[in-house]
Amino acid sequence: MAYPLMRLRYYPQKGHISNCSNLIRHLTTKDIVQHPETHSQDFLMQHIKSTKTTSDILQVVGNHYNIMNGKHVIQALKSLFELEKSENSKFSKKQIINNPEFLKLCKRLNSQARGLSINETIDALKIVTYIDFLLKNLDKNPLVDALKIALPLVFEAQLSLKMNRYDAIHLADLLHYATEKKMSDTSLNLIINSLDKVIDDIDVKTARTIVRSLYGNKTSLSSYNMLLTNCWNVLAQNIDQYSYNGMEELLHWMEKKYCKKQTEFYHEDFVDNCASYIVSKDCGFENGNWILRKLTRMCHVNLPLIDYLTDKIINDPKIGETCTPSLLLAYTTGVANADYKPAGWDRIQHILSNNLRMSEKELIEFPWLRLALNFAALDIYSPELLQHVFQEEFLNKFLSRDYNFLDNLQLLLLYQAVLTLYPSYSGPLPPKSMIEKVIAINGENINHFPLQAALEQGMGGSSYVWTKLLTKYGHFIDHLVNDVTVPADAQLILVLCLPETFFNQNCKRLRAIPSLTLKTLESMGYIVVPVSLQLWTLLPEYEKIPYLMQNIKIRCESMEDDQARFVH
Repeated sequence: MAYPLMRLRYYPQKGHISNCSNLIRHLTTKDIVQHPETHSQDFLMQHIKSTKTTSDILQVVGNHYNIMNGKHVIQALKSLFELEKSENSKFSKKQIINNPEFLKLCKRLNSQARGLSINETIDALKIVTYIDFLLKNLDKNPLVDALKIALPLVFEAQLSLKMNRYDAIHLADLLHYATEKKMSDTSLNLIINSLDKVIDDIDVKTARTIVRSLYGNKTSLSSYNMLLTNCWNVLAQNIDQYSYNGMEELLHWMEKKYCKKQTEFYHEDFVDNCASYIVSKDCGFENGNWILRKLTRMCHVNLPLIDYLTDKIINDPKIGETCTPSLLLAYTTGVANADYKPAGWDRIQHILSNNLRMSEKELIEFPWLRLALNFAALDIYSPELLQHVFQEEFLNKFLSRDYNFLDNLQLLLLYQAVLTLYPSYSGPLPPKSMIEKVIAINGENINHFPLQAALEQGMGGSSYVWTKLLTKYGHFIDHLVNDVTVPADAQLILVLCLPETFFNQNCKRLRAIPSLTLKTLESMGYIVVPVSLQLWTLLPEYEKIPYLMQNIKIRCESMEDDQARFVH
């Protein structure tokens, strides 16, 4: 990207550099100062000027760098710059950085610095700053140190004066530099607000540059939400212009930000278009699975993608029987997240249960417990896998890891599922002491009960509502409603407050793991009334009590109606 640079006053004595206050305007190829022609022929200069590719330029440098003077070095940098700027270079920036000939060129520039004129010094600094190499790769010296300090300072000081507010590409380049150098929010907002005004001029490449810059910014700014959404719109509409790797990289940026609670990066249409990309271009089971894994981490459901991957397994059972544990986990987690059983599910169950790689139990770091829980959520129970994850030796190793609170809760839920939904299981169960330890901590961090007041008022007092309870198998229950007329074969009504994370982002479908909890409770004979906390907080106060009473009534009247498991 092209970055504005300061004017420099250059002194031949080593280490003496000072910067003036004016900022050189945005760099284009026509800004580069040409050297005066000399009467003597310079064959090396002509050779450098005649080269047409990055590799040829670097080859010339490698062959002649020992005799290159300052003018030769400047011309070589200009040629590299022009190829990069015009997008005619077949080398990526990383490839140039790692090329030993470019390092020689930088070192030669450093050794020739005393003999450069002011204009030549400015040219060199503009070019190498554009390529973004010199300051990161040259050995430490006064020139480099001064530039590292001065460039960002002068950039901020001159930004509002020198910025072209009507050039989207220029503004995107400025944003990239500003985020990379961790400029102030004031500077970032100035650039972002200008980009908002030229939003119709943002093309696919510019949109990607902007998204990449905002991804690299460590803090969220409310000012960039509209810009970010518009850039995702452009990328979503033009997703077919990207290779698989290019598309996957964009989705990776979104996923990373989403997982850090920066949900403004989430864009439903872009995610769905990534899934459609996999299907339409027939990217295969493995590539499709990695995309499904990213969707799952963002709580996003795309049924056509799941159907596509399922068809791959059905059409070639060896895929399901021989895929790695990681791919098996990605697929089952995605399907479980959707709480969806695609066509041909009976056959899929058989194929997955016979996966040959599941015998590799020595991979203790692999989340076997989560795989078994995914299977349970999908009504697949593998006795061999259950026997492995319930072994005391395995659990002692697996649960010895740091930050194992979630692992413990997964163990408890799998234990509950096996006891209530797979009664024919005759293998070992987790040690009683382990289960009791997990039950003791289950729900201890929950002290806020937003439904309590409305329930107590609706039921006629606190004596009819019990709060913060555990079942005999260790389920945490927000509320139990007593003394209510219910069917004779039911005993109690359990009210569960489900946080937003229990539902998928795009369709609000209840995810399979919390859904499995409801199944285990219902199999124990309870009437379960799940309430979405997100929906609850949106209700006006006067609607909350009638809402609860109506849903309790519906659940009592339709215990056997599977659709009533979800309260919307």
